[in-house]
Amino acid sequence: SMRKVKLRQILLLILRTLLIIALVMAFARPALRGYLGGFFGSSSANTSMVILLDNSASMGQRNSTGQYFKQAQDAALRVMSVMREGDEAVIIPIASLEKGKEYHPLHNKEEIRKVITDIALADASTRVDDALRIASAELAKSLNINKEIYLITDDQKQNYSLGDSAERTSVRSDGVKSLPLTLFDERSRLFLVDVGGEQTGSERNLSIDSLKPITTIFEPGRPIDFEVFIRNTGSVPIENESISLFYNDERVGQKSIGKLEPSASVRLTISAQPHTTGMLGVRAELEEDVLPFDNKRFLSLSIPATRKVGLFFTNSSDAEYLSLALGQTLTESSGTAYSIEMHRPEELRMLPSLARLDGIIIGVGAPLDPVDAKALHDHIASGKAAALFTLANIDIDGFNKTVASALGLPKIEAKEGSASATDKYVSFTQFDLSHPFFAGMFENMQQGARGIESPKIFEYYRFSRGGLPLIGLSGGGSLLNEFSIGKGKLLLYSLPPTFAFSDFPRKSIFLPLIRRTAAYLASISGTVKDESETNDYYSDAPFDVELPQLQGEVAGSLLVVRSPHGAIRRMETVSSPSGKLRIQMSAANEAGIYTVYKDAEARVPIASFAVNVRSREADLTRLAPAEVIKALVPVFITKEKAIEKLDLAKEDIAKQITESRFGVELWQSFLALALIFAIAEMLIAREGKAKP
Repeated sequence: SMRKVKLRQILLLILRTLLIIALVMAFARPALRGYLGGFFGSSSANTSMVILLDNSASMGQRNSTGQYFKQAQDAALRVMSVMREGDEAVIIPIASLEKGKEYHPLHNKEEIRKVITDIALADASTRVDDALRIASAELAKSLNINKEIYLITDDQKQNYSLGDSAERTSVRSDGVKSLPLTLFDERSRLFLVDVGGEQTGSERNLSIDSLKPITTIFEPGRPIDFEVFIRNTGSVPIENESISLFYNDERVGQKSIGKLEPSASVRLTISAQPHTTGMLGVRAELEEDVLPFDNKRFLSLSIPATRKVGLFFTNSSDAEYLSLALGQTLTESSGTAYSIEMHRPEELRMLPSLARLDGIIIGVGAPLDPVDAKALHDHIASGKAAALFTLANIDIDGFNKTVASALGLPKIEAKEGSASATDKYVSFTQFDLSHPFFAGMFENMQQGARGIESPKIFEYYRFSRGGLPLIGLSGGGSLLNEFSIGKGKLLLYSLPPTFAFSDFPRKSIFLPLIRRTAAYLASISGTVKDESETNDYYSDAPFDVELPQLQGEVAGSLLVVRSPHGAIRRMETVSSPSGKLRIQMSAANEAGIYTVYKDAEARVPIASFAVNVRSREADLTRLAPAEVIKALVPVFITKEKAIEKLDLAKEDIAKQITESRFGVELWQSFLALALIFAIAEMLIAREGKAKP
């Protein structure tokens, strides 16, 4: 009887101990990884999921299964199907990241499905590191046990920072860099979903890496030359392809590329004449291939409708042929490219109040007043430009003492030749065709001066050496020299623009040379924005666009910016350090030409700019799975154990994910056990009381 009592007491002690343990375990809410948890209950641990969906431009390529991006969206939907009640998901398109944007967790499957299907391809490249930082910040807010990141991408090599890169290191307050940042704790797991990994390697793809204007001075009616670099980023040779040039969506030129081996590149020159003035959207485009986005490259130019040129001559007859050349209309649609203002040399002292002039041309005969000579010097030195013609009645000694001395020019040594000796003359010998002054001026740059009809120059002024000769003469002198004065430039002609010394105005070279002189002066003076956009704007980074068209206005005004696909954004102008107004573009995920309007109805454009995708996005080199894991391991505490690859070829992707999770929560199982232990303890204790 005593043995039975002792056995019952031991059993009660065990049951009561197990009851306490079960209650403690239930309140601790443990979870068991894998299917072993199924033996204890069916209550899965809640999961926080972050789906990083690669919507970069390279995802536009196709294989036998279809477009990569469509496959990535389907994979995201399959991943979303494993969600259960209590789970949450954050969807992040990693090529469309916006600074400061919050990505809120979603709980409704239909809402998540809509977000995934609404994501569109962006004309941008991406960095996986940036996406992982955002994922880390989102998961840090979650209290759920399971934390999962799904990286769905084409594993482009350029998207990853390999090894312990500087981009992953933290910086202390004293400026010292610490070890690479660990972004995820021991409860976080990364699932890799590789899209297009089965590609056979027989891709056919050409890429436009750059589009730049060779012509630096744009004139209505004159062709513009462009330099295009094309690269074969595919794995097969390309031949019999062509590239097209578009002005404002109108095809204006085409050129054959020839044969191009894999990884090889070629430089082509393509040109076309603009038929209109104002803003010009330029596009170079290849034929369709495996990757659409890199077949286009954009550029924004501005062709001025007119330039204001001031002619400072004592006698208007000395400027007659200059006026005729500048007033000539080259095409029916181009209009008059230059408007002329006649002034006397004594008005040079008024140059500060003549800021409206895009260029000035001076004819010097009688010596300039020292006040006028100094005003001309200060005007040029401030960053402006001028052209100076030496006239037939020039006072050589007076020129040397006033003009040459004030401007720092070489002195006139003598007048060469004689107008009466018509059988003796000099001609053009060479042109400095590498100088920007001549860029795009002649159709055959290689032929040089041999293809240009030279005037017969019977007399000219010979200067002592100095400056940069642009047009040389057979007599050893120069027709045209360029001089730098402070921040500006001076073009010096050694003969008058009349028939006094030559038949120069009668020759075909006279008109383009005079018009180019005026255009060159305007381009240096900067009063007309007629050069190509020097800034390269890319779709994957914020940038600022300066608007010199708003000079004199205050910051804070609202402008309208229209994207290439017609989307409208209203933006406020801010002041730049230089004092010019600008707009700050935080995101421009569409490649193409953007137009800026001053009016709210977007009717009158004031500026345009081009946005392109970085050429590196066309590099389709992939990382091997082991290299991908190596690149991502440093940001996880549990290293390789935290990373797993999902096989899209398998039908049951939900099973792959479930097997890799931390498992089910066991608190309900332990609570049930505690109840069983309590009932057993109560029954055994009651039986003991019934049998004293």
